[in-house]
Amino acid sequence: MSDSTILLRVRQIIREGDEAKTFVFERKDGDPLIYKAGQFLTFIIDLHGHEVRRSYSMSSAPEVDPYPAITVKRVPNGEISRFWIDRVQEGDIFTTLFPSGRFVLDDTLPTEHDIVLIGAGSGITPLFSILKQSLTSKIKTHITLIYASRNIKNTLFWHQILKWQHDFPARFNVVHIHSQPSDDWNGIRGRINNTRLEQLVLNSLKFEKTQARFFICGPFDLMRSAEITLHFMGFSKEQIRKENFVIASPPPPPPVSYPHNIIVNFRSQLHRLHVPAHATVLDAALAQGIQLPYSCKGGRCSTCAGICKNGKVHMSVNEVLTDKDLEEGWILTCSSYVDSDDVVIEIPLA
Repeated sequence: MSDSTILLRVRQIIREGDEAKTFVFERKDGDPLIYKAGQFLTFIIDLHGHEVRRSYSMSSAPEVDPYPAITVKRVPNGEISRFWIDRVQEGDIFTTLFPSGRFVLDDTLPTEHDIVLIGAGSGITPLFSILKQSLTSKIKTHITLIYASRNIKNTLFWHQILKWQHDFPARFNVVHIHSQPSDDWNGIRGRINNTRLEQLVLNSLKFEKTQARFFICGPFDLMRSAEITLHFMGFSKEQIRKENFVIASPPPPPPVSYPHNIIVNFRSQLHRLHVPAHATVLDAALAQGIQLPYSCKGGRCSTCAGICKNGKVHMSVNEVLTDKDLEEGWILTCSSYVDSDDVVIEIPLA
């Protein structure tokens, strides 16, 4: 095990309906796991002799739940989800990267602001984490959860959400939308479309519009539609966070590219790294035995993020870093191509 990974033991398994389970963990070394609500864990799994990396958002929240947890829902024809649901047992040990991700609350905002959570299916997991953290630590925030599912049976955390709503009736509003509801369902039927989302958002806001923060997680079409709708309503890019569960293939390398020699500062060691033409910083580092952290390799999760301290690089895809991040020099090494020989990149400690 490298100093970039930790060992987690499955402490408890909780069944969440017929097709999902929550896995509660503890660190094997006994230390607490430090993380933020909305972050994820990247598991390094040996499956049939091959290393497989899978990231799962934590459904637990720090200072709310005593131990970190993820919730996994069975995916049709999904080998990894079958592994979790059918084979994992209490006491099993997993190797993971340290918690990562920027799908988190903004601590710089005033206490009085709206948080709107928009999700569908298993996209509820990081939203549920943020929901719990918000209700217990942000005293004057108002939280709205817009949650699309097929029906009650397929709604993760149905009873837990009802309890949070009962405990915080003035600060928490939940809107369930069911696409295949039971006959006795009295809530909204159908899906989250643009018109419906606009109405729900306008009806939910309690504070200054410019201070609202939106968190979207679910199928790609939902996230794209929701983001377009929110921009149309006048909300800025900085007010919207997305979390991608399905990672598309990264775009091909640039047609014109040249080799460069750069410096990477990782774990307080300076590495002189040769980056071949058409290679990303991450791929070049891994090829030379420098085990930089990574998960999706698709420019969408930020596990591989670093800071470009000098020189020029460009990213072929970036779905997670904000304009503020870019101004501070943050890059995604998995999609970064080098444009000069004077590049210095620092990989912050977890």
